[in-house]
Amino acid sequence: MNDIILTVIGGLGIFLFGMHYLSNGMQNLAGNRLKKIISSLTDNRVLGVAIGVLVTALVQSSSITTVMVVGFVNAGLMTLKQSLGVILGANIGTTITGWILVLKVGKYGLPIAGIGALMFVFGKKEKTKNRGMVLLGLGLIFLGLEFMKDGFKPLRKMPEFIEMFHKFQAESVYDLKAIILAACVGALMTSIVQSSSATLGITIGLASQGLITPLTGVALVLGENIGTTITAFLASLGTTVNARRAALAHTIVNVIGVTWVITIFPWFYNIVQNVSNHTSDPATLLATAHTSFNVTNALLFTPFITYFAKLLEKLIPSKEDENKEIKYTHLDVRMLETPTIAISNINDEVKNMGNDVLTMFKLVETIFEKNLDKTSNEVKEIFKLEDKLDMVQKEISGISSMLLGENFSNEISIEAKNILTIVDEYESISDYLMSEVKLYLKLLDNNITLDKSEKDDLLKLHSELNNYFNFVNDITSSERTEENYLKSFKVKTKITTLFKEIRNSHLDEFRNTKKDLFYTIGYMDMLNTYRRIKNHIFQVTEVLVKEN
Repeated sequence: MNDIILTVIGGLGIFLFGMHYLSNGMQNLAGNRLKKIISSLTDNRVLGVAIGVLVTALVQSSSITTVMVVGFVNAGLMTLKQSLGVILGANIGTTITGWILVLKVGKYGLPIAGIGALMFVFGKKEKTKNRGMVLLGLGLIFLGLEFMKDGFKPLRKMPEFIEMFHKFQAESVYDLKAIILAACVGALMTSIVQSSSATLGITIGLASQGLITPLTGVALVLGENIGTTITAFLASLGTTVNARRAALAHTIVNVIGVTWVITIFPWFYNIVQNVSNHTSDPATLLATAHTSFNVTNALLFTPFITYFAKLLEKLIPSKEDENKEIKYTHLDVRMLETPTIAISNINDEVKNMGNDVLTMFKLVETIFEKNLDKTSNEVKEIFKLEDKLDMVQKEISGISSMLLGENFSNEISIEAKNILTIVDEYESISDYLMSEVKLYLKLLDNNITLDKSEKDDLLKLHSELNNYFNFVNDITSSERTEENYLKSFKVKTKITTLFKEIRNSHLDEFRNTKKDLFYTIGYMDMLNTYRRIKNHIFQVTEVLVKEN
């Protein structure tokens, strides 16, 4: 008995581990294509379903897709209506896993995993490692399924287990009570394991050993579609009202779908048998049932997505105090389910952060040119933007630091590390820009105004740094080449030379005219602040180019 339990649990663990590696490998190979697929999302419901199918086919898990959708809705990157189409498509996309299990390559699971492991360990290129990860995942899935099948085999000779299975065994398509019970068991199993693919593998193992009838297997598969919605529900806890609506939609779609199928179960089962050509292979029959159910359900719900969204708004109404927490980015921890998309979205936020820094550059220039004081809107905006960028850095750093773990690819971890450094540099630049304004206001408070020639020098230096930052900020979303590094180094050298010329000119002027010491100290502090800004900008270039 212990051997049976250990074999089944071991097989299930290997199966789930294989799913994890397959999913990660597929995501890494897909790369930015996942982001492009999501970015093409519109209010076109058919396109939304198609995107759900594609994304789930790539990540190999409807749970990952639905959790990602909840995260996108929570972050405001996807509307409720858009999310409904993706959820329907995810239900179809997850059926691909069933067809993978249909492949009769169980005995080749170990060599496939072995080849994948060798590619992953000894591969020099990231793409080779990712392909190895996919093969390793596939091999482990097949190997785990074989272990589960072998583990269930002895149960056929144990009367107590046969009796237990008979309690929810459906012997006839008209045995509605047994079919509903089997569906409930399937839902419970999937809720515990939190993977419909894993419970589908268990169901195939039980059916392959004759412990349950194919009819019971189909009923279990129907229930597994309900059980898989628990993952999105758990992910929606503590989210915005629209994110909770999206999670509820997943549950409603599958519950209603299973309900109407059970009411016409004799016809549904007959159609499944005809489509599968009355196969004697349980895996093919169950995969056909899984696909038939989800495709039909999606076809029935898709035309009514708009009305469904309105219903969800009534079921979960908005509250006045719904969004007390202020967020400055469109990032959500649930995006980590798809790390390649998470990295892409984080980079978008880094670009937005850079644009805010450019706005600060423009504001500082205006303040200097017009001699604006602390009562001006421009000065107030500078302080407001600096506060905002402090919070943006914290939000980006919080998500990025989670991508440094061992569960993610080396490429993802390196990118996350670079992002952490870049946002720190950007935040430092914003601090120094605010310091420039503070130093300038301090001079004004002491009734000191800059000479025209020295103000012009300061504005010239400011303009050069503005252009320099703009160039470096563009690199964050373009090719990070050695050529760009050399360009940046030349600009840095040019600005250093300009800084020294302005500093020496001012010191010569100070010696010749005996200017006020407070004036000179203030002016030199402003020059040195610009020098520090230059160094932080160049540090961004080194991170982008030299460390990649």
